[in-house]
Amino acid sequence: MTKRAFRQFERAIRYIREDQDLYYAKIVHSKIIDAVSHLEMQPLLGVREPILAHKKSDYRFIIVWSYKIIYRVDSTHVVIARIFHTSRNPKKLRGA
Repeated sequence: MTKRAFRQFERAIRYIREDQDLYYAKIVHSKIIDAVSHLEMQPLLGVREPILAHKKSDYRFIIVWSYKIIYRVDSTHVVIARIFHTSRNPKKLRGA
């Protein structure tokens, strides 16, 4: 996971904890961690991210609750690049 993605993940969990409660934050945390673990075993599970098609790497995504988990697969492992709430403007992804 990139530093940016890790910060986004922490921010998302903190927001859920403050806006809803710890119970929901734990559920979302667990679901995202589980989904990322599945990607390690099946890296092509996600759909290609069309907004990042201009990049050299092949970016893919999966949706977990209301979060888009954007990742790329390099020669040895999956790299989580962004954790992006689906209500945000997707054009902000272009600079990923």
